[in-house]
Amino acid sequence: MRARIEMELEDVPGQLVKVIDPISRFGANIQSVVHQREKKTPLGRVPVTVIFDVDDKEKLDRIVGSLKELGAHITRIGEKEAAFRDVALLVGHIVHTDIQDTVDRLNSLHGVRLSDLSLSVGKPGEDSAARVVIEATDENGIKAALSELGKLAEEKGLLTIKSLGAHG
Repeated sequence: MRARIEMELEDVPGQLVKVIDPISRFGANIQSVVHQREKKTPLGRVPVTVIFDVDDKEKLDRIVGSLKELGAHITRIGEKEAAFRDVALLVGHIVHTDIQDTVDRLNSLHGVRLSDLSLSVGKPGEDSAARVVIEATDENGIKAALSELGKLAEEKGLLTIKSLGAHG
């Protein structure tokens, strides 16, 4: 399952590493960490959001318990059953062909969202590469997203490599 924990940490060195440890120790796979040091809470704490995949509710409960023992002030916990995911690669003049349009068109599909985009920009005039992670609520959503990605790539003159790492 995918879990999202929002917490507030004391603004002292080592706090982020301290809360990441139990997440990995209990076998969770961290997908994203957002550490907003510049946006302190009214109590002077640092808001942190960690999104990770974990096998089951029991492990999630153990992670939450460990975080609380470490002094993390947990403000929100969310979970959902594992979404269908796939990874694709786009190669070409990605930025010049309006990457925002590509993201918006994929996100407009029902039950689909582009959850991660990693862009490697080439030198001026050279190709760039983008790794995209697509999530959907069901397998049909993934198929529709990959189909739309293929249409977008053809329309924009991009090379697409689909299904690099499907997860269900």
